[in-house]
Amino acid sequence: MARKPSAQTVSREDILKAAALVFQQRGYHGTTMADIAERVGLTAGSLYHHFDGGKPNLLAAVLNEGLDVVLGKIEQIMQEPLTPSEMLRRMIEAHIVSVTENVAAGAAMVFESRTILELPDAREPFIRRRDTFERCYREVIERGIACEEFRAIDVPVFTKAMLGAHNWVSVWYHPAGRLDGAQISREMADVWLAALKRTDVR
Repeated sequence: MARKPSAQTVSREDILKAAALVFQQRGYHGTTMADIAERVGLTAGSLYHHFDGGKPNLLAAVLNEGLDVVLGKIEQIMQEPLTPSEMLRRMIEAHIVSVTENVAAGAAMVFESRTILELPDAREPFIRRRDTFERCYREVIERGIACEEFRAIDVPVFTKAMLGAHNWVSVWYHPAGRLDGAQISREMADVWLAALKRTDVR
């Protein structure tokens, strides 16, 4: 039974995890605030107390805070004295491990990114975060090309393909599967780095 507002003990993190899970199961348009409230044992009215903007604010929080967590890790990695190959490998690991640790939020990124672009108040903050995230990867790849560690490629296309594959891990990953997030990241990093390897170096 849902708790009454006076008995609220649910954290913001609990609510965001619940929202991501319900979005994953039902999709944004098939989800109601009551569905999310029930998942965390709140009344719908109490949930609106936490997110007075309703379902659009919840979707924005799920996607934006998910991006912020990974972006913080990636920006730290970019400050370390690493070669472009080492840096890109570490960034891939940070991204994929994060996805496998919160599959529902990763799935929301895959399936609801288009939805958030249709929400006027949420659109611009999300686009800024997404573009900053992508720009970090582009910058490292461009560094690798500039120092001739990587071959010349179309960086925007390569980066979008890579990040799309990383996000899609949330669709097929299972915690009881053969590989964990770190192992998957190593396999995928090997593929991307092999694709970037210069073929004219002997």
